[in-house]
Amino acid sequence: MRAAVLSAPGVLSVGEVEEARCPKGGALVQVEACAICPSDIKMFRRGHRDLSYPRILGHEAVGRLIEVETSEAPPIGTRVQIWPGLVCGACPSCLAGDDNMCSEQGIFGFNRDGGFAQYMAVPPESLHRGLNVVPDGVAADAASLTEPLACCVHAQGMCRTTEGDAVLIIGGGPMGLLHAMLSRSLGARPIVVEPMASRRRLAERIGAEALEPSETLAEEVMGLTGRGADVAMLATPAADIHGVMRAMAPRGRVCVFSGLPRGDDVRPIDMGQLHYRELTLVGAYGCTSRSNRQALELISSGAVDAARLITMETSLERIEDGFRHVEEREGLKCVITRF
Repeated sequence: MRAAVLSAPGVLSVGEVEEARCPKGGALVQVEACAICPSDIKMFRRGHRDLSYPRILGHEAVGRLIEVETSEAPPIGTRVQIWPGLVCGACPSCLAGDDNMCSEQGIFGFNRDGGFAQYMAVPPESLHRGLNVVPDGVAADAASLTEPLACCVHAQGMCRTTEGDAVLIIGGGPMGLLHAMLSRSLGARPIVVEPMASRRRLAERIGAEALEPSETLAEEVMGLTGRGADVAMLATPAADIHGVMRAMAPRGRVCVFSGLPRGDDVRPIDMGQLHYRELTLVGAYGCTSRSNRQALELISSGAVDAARLITMETSLERIEDGFRHVEEREGLKCVITRF
């Protein structure tokens, strides 16, 4: 089969590899679409803490079941979206529904071969939580954005976003814009802070208010809301957490959503703001299988039109062009749809 294999940072080859086989008790998926995530580019450029080599990248995958080794899987021919977590199902985190915190977690595209290939092997431990049936009428490219939307669902759940909340979103890239769409679907009021004018315009088209980054962010947010933001999503590693905390309403919730570069992951915070205004600072990593199911339902129902963020579709052969499209901020999401 053809696949994109990363053998070392900066060394990605597209070619023939040994065909994926259906695991005992598992399933084999013919991949129809796999979206590029910034973490794929990070792994390509400089590696990742969870990455092992050689590795077929890709964790935002959708395809069709072509072989199953168990009656517990959906029937052959079913279209499925694959939650990328591989979990034990028995540890305290899994039993509590927090399976993104599984002590034995593996991840497709990181330490198990992923979706930048013609076929993808799904082991038995992924069947119950990992295979999600894609309804008829939902395009594969749209369904491939389930996992990134699920990360937003998980984070906003951690922050208890609810109707009427003002949600301050720092960064108007794909994840920030998904946060804006999700906030709108929840009845909240998204405010996107983004330096690129084209992305601010898109944020406004999807129903958000848009601001340029500035040293007067807190005053601008106060002027818009009258009391500050109820929720803040730091959807870029460049977020100024001090400025964000000053823009929060009393008892506001601030989410560290974007990963931070190694060496820049220790930052001071204003403990006075945290204490006197009773702010909550939370982290959000990845998504649970539950938030993944919720995200697919949001896309399937039309509540979140994630597909409008797709600005490029390309072939596996041109995957590095897709990486550049995302990395150089030419567009938003690129999806591999030809294998």
